[in-house]
This record gives sequence, C-alpha cells and structure tokens, in this order.
Amino acid sequence: MNILVEKLWPELKVYKGRLVYVLLLGIFVSAFKGAIPELINRLIKSWENQDQQLAYMIPAAISIVWILSGVFRFFHLYWMKYISDLVAVKLKKDLIDKYLSLNLGFLDNFSHGSGGLISRLINDIKIIREGINKVSDLLREPFMTVFMLGYLLYLDWTLALFILSMTPIVAIILKQIARSLRKYGHQNQESFEGLTKILKESLDGSRVIQSFNLQNILKEKFNSQANVYLKTRKKIIGYEEGAGPITESVSSIFIALLLTYISFLVFKEKFSISEFTSFMFAMGLLLDSGKKIQNGYVKIQQASVATTRIHEILSMENPISEPQDPLNFPKDWSQINFNNIDFHFNQEDPLLKGINLIVKKGETIAIVGASGSGKSTLMNLLTRFYDPVRGDVCIDDLNIKQLSLKGLRDNIALVTQDVFLFSDSIENNIRLGNLQQSSLDTKPDAIHEVSKMANAHEFIDSFPEKYQTQVGDRGSLLSGGEKQRVSIARAIYKNAPILILDEATSALDSVSEKDVQMGLKHLMEGRTTFIIAHRLSTIMNANRILVFKNGVIVEEGTHENLLQKKGEYHNYYEIQKG
Repeated sequence: MNILVEKLWPELKVYKGRLVYVLLLGIFVSAFKGAIPELINRLIKSWENQDQQLAYMIPAAISIVWILSGVFRFFHLYWMKYISDLVAVKLKKDLIDKYLSLNLGFLDNFSHGSGGLISRLINDIKIIREGINKVSDLLREPFMTVFMLGYLLYLDWTLALFILSMTPIVAIILKQIARSLRKYGHQNQESFEGLTKILKESLDGSRVIQSFNLQNILKEKFNSQANVYLKTRKKIIGYEEGAGPITESVSSIFIALLLTYISFLVFKEKFSISEFTSFMFAMGLLLDSGKKIQNGYVKIQQASVATTRIHEILSMENPISEPQDPLNFPKDWSQINFNNIDFHFNQEDPLLKGINLIVKKGETIAIVGASGSGKSTLMNLLTRFYDPVRGDVCIDDLNIKQLSLKGLRDNIALVTQDVFLFSDSIENNIRLGNLQQSSLDTKPDAIHEVSKMANAHEFIDSFPEKYQTQVGDRGSLLSGGEKQRVSIARAIYKNAPILILDEATSALDSVSEKDVQMGLKHLMEGRTTFIIAHRLSTIMNANRILVFKNGVIVEEGTHENLLQKKGEYHNYYEIQKG
C-alpha cells in the first residue's frame, strides 16, 4: 500500500470524491457476497431440521444477495476503470504539453529519441492504467478478507487464528517478488523504448533504408532489441505468474493442516457438516480475495515503475523558461544585438565564441561557412530554441529573455531546408502560419494571395481539389519544390518582421530553385532577413555577408568587398565557381 500512496495517489487524489464512491460500492460488494457462507450454513441446518419454509426462503435470499452484489460490483468496476482512463488521458496531456515545451536540446539528446518518448506516452501509461484498474481490488477485497475472517472467528476462533498465522509468510513472499518486479520492470520498459525507437526510425527512414538496401540491417537491429525485451519480459512473467503458485502452495499446506484439525473437531462432534460447508465457502472467498489482492499488488508495483519514469520527464525543468513578467515584443525596434555570445553543449567545444553583431532593421544578412561552424546555432539563439551560455541577444536594449516566448516567435518566420508540413490540406498548412489572422479571416482570398507571392498558386490550382489537396505525411505527396513554396506561403502569411532562411533552396534542382527564389524575393521585402546558405549565388545581393569558421566571425562585408580580400569567402566562391 505504501507504493500506492507514494506513487499513484498524487495522480488519483484529483478524483478522491469518486474514489470514496468506489470504496463504498466495494464495501457493499464484499458485504453482500460475505453473507453467502452464513446463508448456506442456515440452509443446510434447515434441511437437517426439516424446516421447509426456511429451506425455500434461503435460496431466494441467496439469489437476491448475489444479484445485489453483482449490481454493486458493476458500478464499482465501472467507475474505477473510468478513473484509470481519466488518469491515463491526463498523463498523456501532461506529457504532450511537456514534450511541446521542452527545448530542442532535450529532444535531440534524449537517449532513445522520439521513439522512446512515444513509448512513455503509450506503453508506460498503459501499464499505469492497468495498475490503477487493480486499485478496485485493493479497495474492495480487504473488506472481504475482514468479513470472512470475522465470520471464521464467529465459527471457531482457533481456526481463524490458524489462518492469520499464514499472513506473514505470504507478505514476505510478495515483498521479494515486488522488489524483483521493480528492478526488471524498469529494464523491460527501457528495452521497449529501444524497440519503439528502431520502429520509428524504420518508418521515418524508409526511403533511405530501401535505397541503401538496409532492410536486413534494420531487421537484425530490431531482432536484437526484441531479444533484450523478451529476456526481461520473461523474468517479469516468471515473477507475475510465480507469485500465485508459490502463495497457493503455502496456502495448501496450511489448508491441509486446517482440514486435519476440522476432521478432528467433526469426529468429536464439535463441528457440524453445515458449519464445515459454510467454512469452506468462506475459505474459498477468502483465498479468492487473497489472490486478487496479490495480483493487484503485482500490477501496482509495475505501475509504480512506469509512474516514476513518467515523472522523470514531467519534473524536468525547461532551460528555456518564460520570464515571470513577460514583456511584449517592441513595435518600433531598430536593431538586433548579439552581445559577446558564447555557446556550447554540455561543456563540449564551443560552437560560438565571442560573437558580437548588430543587425539593423530591414537589413539582409547572409551567413556562410562550413558545416558545424555555428551558422544555424546563432539563429537558434535568436528564436530561443537555446539560450547562450554567455552573453545576450537583445532587441534594441531589451534582452529577448524578458519577452514572452510566444511574442518573440510570433515575430520571427522560419523557412528551412527540411520542410515540415502537417498531414492536412494545403490551405490549412498555410493558415497555420498565423492562427490569429486565420481566426479573423476565414475567406480564402488571403491564402490565395500569399500563395501567388510564394509562386505556389499555379501548381496548387492545377490539383483537382485545389487548396483542399491533402499533402500526406510530412508533405510526402508534394515535390520538394512544391513543399518549399507552401512553406514560403506559410511564412508570408505569418507576416513576421524577422525572417530566417536556413538553407531554404540547397536541396532543390535549378528549376525548382528558380521558382522558390521568386517566392523568397516577395517574402524578404520589408523584412529583417537572415540567410544561411551554402550556395553563394543566392546571397550576392545581401547587405552584409558574415563568414563563420569554428564558431567565430572571421570575415564580414559585401560580396564584392569579400572577394577583393581573397580570404575565406573568396575560397568558397572559387570552389563553387570552379
């Protein structure tokens, strides 16, 4: 019961009113069923005494009592299972809220990846729900145990004490089993996370897997992890199913001794056949209660492990936190300041070192450099996907940490190389760029207008279902160029003053890039734009070009100025030109 109070009560106490109702129903179930042994005792005595009236009344009474017990049991289990579903759904909501609020660093570094997080959302909560379902047994069956022990005391106090002497032995056995279940339960859920991770990778990477003929590699990887899962699962099944036979074997020894003693009493005419029959019925109910309590205890142990794992996630503090009194994004700002910025992950080599940069409102800033030089990291700091280890990012003199996250991100539009579209219609994917505007304007005119600016209207209009065309999982039913233009239309619809283009055209062919560039031209008009690009042909007209190397800005200037310096930028240009 300590596990129930410590681990599961925080989740159940919200529904304590309903739990009291479940408890009362459980008492009625036990009370009605507990009356059966005495009714049987009296029925047999009525036979012995040739009391026909009583003999005909008691069976009806037994039937009524049994029916009432069944009715109360229905509502008892109904509400307990509904409460378990309420808890499960609440935990899923809490986990989803947490997943959506945690910064990219957590999501990138979680040991089992997004597959592991999905496993906790589905498998761990399923285990918790199953454990809470068994709480009904732990609320009901102890009363049945008390009622039956009381009845056995009424029949013969020495028999009841003999049965009670068995309790410490069973408790010790259950305690040892519970310790092992907690140990192997944690290992089992970890290994199931690994299975979910591999499954998700297999589905997400199906194109790469098939193109490189990696099917057998993934099969072997999955099979290997499945064997680990089965190994721990085998242990758990052994403890789950072993608890019953062990306790039943101990009980059988006590029952054999008990029946020997009862035989002695019967031969001495100190125990009647009717008392023996009712005693055995009561013993059957008592043993059944013990078995249900035992099974409930086992399930609660597993649920406690799952609850601990869920709360490991829920209790994590998000390093990207909202300020206590968030300020609104300034309307009349003039510049963005990166002041002496350092950044690294987990004390590793710094990705950014001493970055100082002032970007005027309306400027177009291009950022180039080798992979891993810190280009995208700087933009991740501006959007507060991460916070700098040292230094500040400011809008004028206002640190962005003082702004509400929603307010900051409402003012930044992001177009990336890896376009993510939701499995929905084209229109809804564009509308998601600005939900506030979508709620005010349900007419399609604005959507059509931004699509024309993104050079997307023509291909959208050619589809049979036009803007209601479904894009498929992650936009799989559209080409790369089409997805990119939809994402540009979404960014235009957002109408944010700051724009980040992160390798927005690097994965496109020349024809698609031309179409996308036309859309980007409209998108960049009147906005402060940061362009991260490997293709130097896309950034020649930027107001300034920053060259990053090993987390440091090593060159800065216009396209022409940087070529004249014959430094890093000149080398990039010559390589691409050659």
